[in-house]
Amino acid sequence: MVEVEAALPLKGTTMNLDRYQEHHAEIHGLLEDLNRRLQPGAFDALGARQLMVTLGARLNIHLAFEDRALYPTLLGSPDAAVREKTTAYMNEVGGLKEALTAHLKRWLSTTEVLAAPEPFRVQTLDFLRALERRLRAEDQDFYPFIATRA
Repeated sequence: MVEVEAALPLKGTTMNLDRYQEHHAEIHGLLEDLNRRLQPGAFDALGARQLMVTLGARLNIHLAFEDRALYPTLLGSPDAAVREKTTAYMNEVGGLKEALTAHLKRWLSTTEVLAAPEPFRVQTLDFLRALERRLRAEDQDFYPFIATRA
């Protein structure tokens, strides 16, 4: 368990990053399943679309936790480096949220997916790569940084 002392309104409060890491583990599992379904030899358009909806819901929950709990807490840190890194990560995630929303709107129905399976497959893989980069950055850079500085 990774616990972080954070500058919260009530001194001595501890922020626990376990929930965020559990979210990442769930999202990674969904990404693996989606990637398998999107491979040319095993392409499952309808299964991938449904899984993308599930991933979108899970990701939105995770992002809400970050927006409402993690980021505000870290922005209150007395450490300028923590505030700067948090601000940078917050700014980057906006593009991810927009890309998720646009993708889910574009491929809203199974009819649209079945009418253009290859564009759906390619666009979904592009989104997954961007999401994987973001998760990797949080797992390898942001969370360890917070654990040592916040």
